[in-house]
Amino acid sequence: MSTDKMQEEDNSPLEVAIVGAGFSGICMAIKLRQAGITRFKIFEKTGGISGTWYDNTYPGAACDVPSHLYCFSFELNPDWSRVFSPQPEIQAYTETCVDKYKIRPHVRFHCEIKGASFNEEKALWTIENKEGEKIQARVLVSAIGALNRPLIPDIEGLSDFSGDVFHSAQWNHDCDLKGKRVGVIGSAASAIQIIPAIAPEVKKLHVFQRTPNYIVRRNNRDYSEKEKKRFRRFPFLLRILRWAIYWFMESRFIAFKKGSKIGAFQAKRTIKSMCEQIPDPELQKKLIPNYPLGCKRVLLSDDYFPALNRDNVELITEGIEKITPNGILTKEGKTCEVDVIVLATGFQVADLLGPIDIQGRGGQPLSEAWKEGVKTHWGLTVTGYPNFFFLLGPNTGLGHNSIIFMIEAQVNYVMKCLKKLSQKKSIDVKKSAMETFDKALQKGLEKTVWAADCDSWYKTKDGKITTLWAHCTLAYWWALRKPKFSDYDIETYDIETESKRI
Repeated sequence: MSTDKMQEEDNSPLEVAIVGAGFSGICMAIKLRQAGITRFKIFEKTGGISGTWYDNTYPGAACDVPSHLYCFSFELNPDWSRVFSPQPEIQAYTETCVDKYKIRPHVRFHCEIKGASFNEEKALWTIENKEGEKIQARVLVSAIGALNRPLIPDIEGLSDFSGDVFHSAQWNHDCDLKGKRVGVIGSAASAIQIIPAIAPEVKKLHVFQRTPNYIVRRNNRDYSEKEKKRFRRFPFLLRILRWAIYWFMESRFIAFKKGSKIGAFQAKRTIKSMCEQIPDPELQKKLIPNYPLGCKRVLLSDDYFPALNRDNVELITEGIEKITPNGILTKEGKTCEVDVIVLATGFQVADLLGPIDIQGRGGQPLSEAWKEGVKTHWGLTVTGYPNFFFLLGPNTGLGHNSIIFMIEAQVNYVMKCLKKLSQKKSIDVKKSAMETFDKALQKGLEKTVWAADCDSWYKTKDGKITTLWAHCTLAYWWALRKPKFSDYDIETYDIETESKRI
């Protein structure tokens, strides 16, 4: 009987329970299998692989990190069709990885986790899904990421609208937009991809913008068959290209330091480029930001401004007063009659665990531990929650490079912790180590443009940045390459318990 089949029939605790089947969960699973650990499960609330790339199927969906850097370092892909990958290709890539590394038997689809609690005596996590089923595991890994819970705006009358309403991450493919009047609420990362994709087919498109964004030319293009053939024949060329892209993107971090002259130069250069694409002076006034480059997410697009220049597209910046049954009323009293409303309003990024109730030592909910502010150790561990690890946790997001690089650094760190834990009872980060890390992190963030005075999803309501890493990615990798176990309380089994284990 195969190991995987035996695992299905064995009700003993899992070695590792992973919540989420996006890039981080898949990477964790692959590394577990490569280490010979097969008693693990991935619990995925949806019916598919790849997390945000499974959910976001809106027209024009694509990555804003170059394809050859937005993939695992151990599984390069010579067949990307474009410099920036479209959503279907990214999702297909993750499916390939799941099958190649034999991860699929370990995934439980349509299994949404509602909570987990730690038993101190047994050093086990009990995970409960929405159906009430309970599963035990020695180690719990949160791989849910930040872009999985759509943010639905609190706008008066939204529920009374007579037409179709849907969020960009819940695209209604049964709704034909051809010849219809459409209102897109939002003008950031998703919106600037959706708008050029639907503008040619709709009758009228109203774009509701709250804050203008810096939008840099993407310079996207197709890879030729000759290039792809060369990548397949000479894999080292892929490695060279990947590193060239990495170092180019890593160098951009300098521009995001507070008061950076390079950042100020890039801002002027970006504004000049934007104005060249927007001939209408009045439209320019609406689209040019008045805050430092990088304070909000810098966006990439080749076709957003040409879409706004179309006769059937209107940019509206007055703000929304309410939704009427047949349209959208602005704060200046203008009514835009629409048949469909698309909410390109982002995600609940600050709510890191959403509805999942994590209870650590003494039954303390993680929400209670964080009531005075989110604190972690390297975005991976929290004091009082033994054998629990975040992937893409607090303050590990990026504003300048590929998140896949961060995922691999985190997974390698967790694997080393698991090796240390293999004959131990529990591993729990010391409070002093967590506090020291958080102080240094906040000090570092204060020196970045992300802390500037602008409203962004990087911050919580009280202004604390809980999403982004404060330094370059190389610094994160260097720190995580070898765990400092003196930062942890490592509890061993007593003699009687150990004899039972043996």
